[in-house]
Amino acid sequence: MATDLTRIGEKARREPELVFTSLYHHICDVDNLRACYDALQAHKAVGVDGVTKEEYGKDLEANLQDLSARLKRMGYRPGPKRRSYIPKPGNAKGRPLGISNFEDKIVEAAVKRTLEPIYEPVFEDSSYGYRPGCNQHQCLDALGRTIQQKKVSYIVEADVQSFFDKVNWDWMIKFLRHRIGDERVIRLVIRMLKSGIMEDGLVHATEAGTPQGSILSPLLSNIYLHYVLDLWFEKRFAVNCTGNAHLIRYADDYVACFEQETDARAFLGAMTERLAEFDLEIEPTKTALLRFGSQCLGKSVVRPHGERTFSFLGFTHYVGRSRRGRFVVGRKTDAKRMHKKLKLLNAHLRRLRSQGGKAMLAFFVRHVRGHIQYYGVSGNSRGLAAYLYAASGLLFKWLNRRSQRRSLTWKRFTAYIRPMFPRARIIHDLYPIPWWKTQTGSRMV
Repeated sequence: MATDLTRIGEKARREPELVFTSLYHHICDVDNLRACYDALQAHKAVGVDGVTKEEYGKDLEANLQDLSARLKRMGYRPGPKRRSYIPKPGNAKGRPLGISNFEDKIVEAAVKRTLEPIYEPVFEDSSYGYRPGCNQHQCLDALGRTIQQKKVSYIVEADVQSFFDKVNWDWMIKFLRHRIGDERVIRLVIRMLKSGIMEDGLVHATEAGTPQGSILSPLLSNIYLHYVLDLWFEKRFAVNCTGNAHLIRYADDYVACFEQETDARAFLGAMTERLAEFDLEIEPTKTALLRFGSQCLGKSVVRPHGERTFSFLGFTHYVGRSRRGRFVVGRKTDAKRMHKKLKLLNAHLRRLRSQGGKAMLAFFVRHVRGHIQYYGVSGNSRGLAAYLYAASGLLFKWLNRRSQRRSLTWKRFTAYIRPMFPRARIIHDLYPIPWWKTQTGSRMV
């Protein structure tokens, strides 16, 4: 099965305009469904039916044979997704997720496994979100290289408002048909989109969107924005700019870099019109035009575009200076993101108080290690140290609230517990090699 999907990917790469008319049998294949079952994690949240991976696997072969048979005769009907919420800054209710039933997760994974090799070769290199072999740090690295090594003087930061809730299904299907000619695949995707959401015991029909939390949702969102934004920018907008123009996108969050201010202003207007054609709109609080680049280094002037900083992927980007005095893209942990994480850490430590100090310390170490793994980028040493200091204060507070008597002094905490913490260090080197170092025979000046 894996060999067949590899051949599909190779064919899609050789013939980017090819429409695939026979794909559905790959989705129904029992071996493909079994591989998807094996790849699913057992500890993930369960859907409306409450079935876990362990329960589904008790009679795995019979369940997979039955699922394959229902798929083949188009008798498979996905169940509604369970509405769940995770914390989100500025939103008291949180970010909405749609949790699928376990069997539906298998089918979603099978569809993704079949379609992904077809679309990966045609996606733009500027797209990094939810793609195999791509991550946030590669996206940050590409953005830094673009700003430092290209002619960039203006930045447009933008975010699509409630993107996953507003994806237009009619346009989604039209985009899929550019490469998918098997109507059975299209019908299956439509059924998944229309499966509905269950919240507070009631099933609500949906008329747009692709729920976050669905395995297939990231791929569908990339397909949608590939045609709506990426191709439009590269093939229509950028070619008409008077200066350099570059787009870096991670899911529905993206940054456009321009050499000329007129191009940046034109993009703001054209982008708004373009998104409106597909029932999308920008988030005004997260969209701005600002001057940014080497020409801002050391200058103190009136800034009509606001402060020379922008937020992207959890980092505040600012005009920085290297030890040699050259321009670099500085990055530090976004203040709002830091406060949110500290608030969540505080709540979790409070819940763990009844389980004892060992449980609190074990969770704290895992939490801090994960924070360093993501935010340990070039130039963010102070941000890491500040977070570790604030987080340590929270741990110290809750260790002392396990009883009515204060049992731990800061001196003892520093001497015996603090050494157990992970060391704040830089893990990701995101400072690009300057262009003058890459030139053969050039001198360092």
